[in-house]
Amino acid sequence: MYLQNKYTTWYYNIIDTAKQRTLNGYKEHHHIIPRSLGGSDLKDNIVSLTAKEHFICHLLLPKMTTGKSKYKMLHALWGLINQKSTHQLRY
Repeated sequence: MYLQNKYTTWYYNIIDTAKQRTLNGYKEHHHIIPRSLGGSDLKDNIVSLTAKEHFICHLLLPKMTTGKSKYKMLHALWGLINQKSTHQLRY
């Protein structure tokens, strides 16, 4: 699904680190495989990230994909940056 490049490696390093810890305080839930790419809402596809990690993951996702998937990831990044959210803090 994802390209094998340094961005994919960085992405999974963040995900693997997050899976092995418990965050206290503010956290954001992130779909490891995005729903728009066929990921589910099941617990094993969701990880808790800091706001900074969540933003970085969404910066990496377009660099890990091609074609229509890349477009979807760019759209998700745009939404993360521009859409107002009442339940998530934003940088």
